[in-house]
Amino acid sequence: MRDKYKTPKIKHFKKIAIIYNSKSQRINMSRNLWWVLLLVVSMTTLHAGKGKLRVSADQQGAYVYVDGKKKAMIGEGFSSILLEEGDYTVRVHKAIDANYEYVQTKQIFVGEDSSTKISFKLKRKITAQGRVANKNRWKRSLGTVTDTKLWLEWQDNTKAKTNKKKWSSARSYCHNLTLAGYSDWRLPTYDELLSIVDYDRYDPAIMPSFQNVNTSSFYWSSSEFASNAKDAWMVEFKDGFANNRPRYREFFVRCVRARQ
Repeated sequence: MRDKYKTPKIKHFKKIAIIYNSKSQRINMSRNLWWVLLLVVSMTTLHAGKGKLRVSADQQGAYVYVDGKKKAMIGEGFSSILLEEGDYTVRVHKAIDANYEYVQTKQIFVGEDSSTKISFKLKRKITAQGRVANKNRWKRSLGTVTDTKLWLEWQDNTKAKTNKKKWSSARSYCHNLTLAGYSDWRLPTYDELLSIVDYDRYDPAIMPSFQNVNTSSFYWSSSEFASNAKDAWMVEFKDGFANNRPRYREFFVRCVRARQ
């Protein structure tokens, strides 16, 4: 009688535990597989009929607008946006300040179940507020234009369009110039020349208040080129391009003075 009801050996419990654990693992694997399949079906249903628009730009931090709605921000590489098949207006914008912004707009078609790449090279543009500010900033009088923000008065008579000189002669010319009752003129620095460039215009790319400008070549600045003492900086007013050239060459001259 005692042998009939004796306690089972430990190895029998181990076999039962192994069988139970094996069944539990199969059940868990089946459940996990079910959730994976459900997720795949859900994603397929969600993206059905949609295409992917991938946008990049040369200004990180710019925002991407699709048909006027903000959709993404530009980081490194491409920013992805899911869209229904169709035609869209894509605008990438980044504010510089109240007066200027980087912006470009393109028309794009996004196909169903497709991936479309589009890259933007943003252009510096003046805002509506900036146009008002610029109109009030520049004052023209007696063959000169005054910048009321930087308080610089610029030569803008007919000679500013025709005078070509070597760098040393250009400095002497400005030093000896008498215009609008003043004789304290000088050759402008590189930064001062850039301040009158209007990058929203082309040929001439100069503030609208200036009437006498030659876009066929550069204008001298007084700033020497650091890596080559024989060169100096200059600016072209066809598109605002700046470069260095040897001082012995002849280029246009536009003088400036500090307005008191």
